[in-house]
Amino acid sequence: MIDYGSGYFGLNIVFQLNGSAAYKAILYSILSCSIYVLIDYFTPAEAFEEFDLGHPYPVAALVAVYTVLLSTKLVFMYNRFWEACTALHNMQSKWLDVGTTMAAYHYQCKAYENIQPPSFGEHPEINNFVREKEGKEFSPEEQIEQIKSSSESSSIKSKFSDMLRKKKILKHDGVREKTERRDDIPQGNRSIYAVSSHPEKIPRPRPRNYHASTPSDLTEMNENSGAISIVAGEMKEVAPSPFLLEGAHLVSLLSAVALSTLRNDIEGVEAPLTEFVPGSIWPAFNSYADPSIKRDGFGRSLFLATFRFLFDVSRTEQERALYNVNRPFRVIGGISDGEAAFLQSARGPSAKVALVNMWLNEFTMREHLHGSMGNVGPPIISRLQQYQSDGFLWYNAARKMSYIPFPLPHAQLTVIFLYICTALLPILMISFTEFWSGLVLNFLGLFVIAGLHLVSNELEYPFRNAPNDLPLNLFQAQFNEGLLTMFAGYHPDSWWEIKSTA
Repeated sequence: MIDYGSGYFGLNIVFQLNGSAAYKAILYSILSCSIYVLIDYFTPAEAFEEFDLGHPYPVAALVAVYTVLLSTKLVFMYNRFWEACTALHNMQSKWLDVGTTMAAYHYQCKAYENIQPPSFGEHPEINNFVREKEGKEFSPEEQIEQIKSSSESSSIKSKFSDMLRKKKILKHDGVREKTERRDDIPQGNRSIYAVSSHPEKIPRPRPRNYHASTPSDLTEMNENSGAISIVAGEMKEVAPSPFLLEGAHLVSLLSAVALSTLRNDIEGVEAPLTEFVPGSIWPAFNSYADPSIKRDGFGRSLFLATFRFLFDVSRTEQERALYNVNRPFRVIGGISDGEAAFLQSARGPSAKVALVNMWLNEFTMREHLHGSMGNVGPPIISRLQQYQSDGFLWYNAARKMSYIPFPLPHAQLTVIFLYICTALLPILMISFTEFWSGLVLNFLGLFVIAGLHLVSNELEYPFRNAPNDLPLNLFQAQFNEGLLTMFAGYHPDSWWEIKSTA
């Protein structure tokens, strides 16, 4: 999606060629003006005296009817575009609820009994508390100065970035030993689509067995005096539990596979999923500005990319597959050979997303039955399935914008009338205007009509009409960073002590 500002009185977007419907519309205007010039040159003046329209209203009425037809399509496409945005954000919102709620339940299990913060429910006699703050408060001027001095290119490394590689896995029933979680898998893009003509022959992996460790102490109590003092515990950087790592991985994988299918990745070609690196630079909002696109060859020449777009040759299956390969979706923990094999054997986009959805459902149920979520009651645990189901519902709502085109009868009628106006408008202008004024009015008239038609086409497929597609890679990266909050543990001010005061 192309990011733009509103400064310079709009002049900053006037000369934006790639992704522009306006400059595509110029081609229609040039065609109509060419017809205008040919008619004026080869048709004698006597012919126009015999061919008397009498009044421009009949042709104007025809153009008005076409405008209504075009406006209906355009309004529908705008609604389609914003509905796609709504469905996408609701989908990820619900699945992020799954991850964070799952983590909150997990921190109530027995493994954390020795380090859990005290509860106000255990001390009903408490009616007041004091929260200690030692941080400096900045004035508005100081805050503005800090914003100016910070550079967008400098990214702060997340404090959870090194935790993802600390999960140990033991050897289990002949499965080869893995020293670190998914680190033995070759780095780079991993396909979720089968490139083999016989996906049923792909070997199925055996289940993994994780080594569970007891979490170490996260806090040290502060000995400050006072009636009740809520102080920040000293956070020690420890490896997240295997439950949290696997839960974050499955939720991240679910979102990545869903977005990959919404982008309409083609069966038989690579659908790129790769490992997410916490704290890395955000993917570019504008896909053509992404360094990986330029580095790997797609869109290396902006001139050629713009030329292909203007002449509608930039969205072939080959171009789209190359675009997708160079815009991989990143998954927390990467994607294993076994996961890729199962996803390759699942046929169709719905089956792939349903497969990961089932994995996550089975994982939460199994872990709940074995105590990974503490004593939280089953009716409360069922909220996880409800959030997950709601996200899957919004995914299918987004799918209709990805796979169901605008109805052919209306689209066909719109295109036919566009060409009729392209040929009829020059006759109207020649009949009632001078040559040069008619030429200008003919150009502008077709420019507006064709421009609106092309805008509606750009909005038809919001997930894959590059460069006007939604920034799905950016959404996935932000979603992953949101999932990393599962590792944050308890609120830093949750540890307190009751101190007697003299």
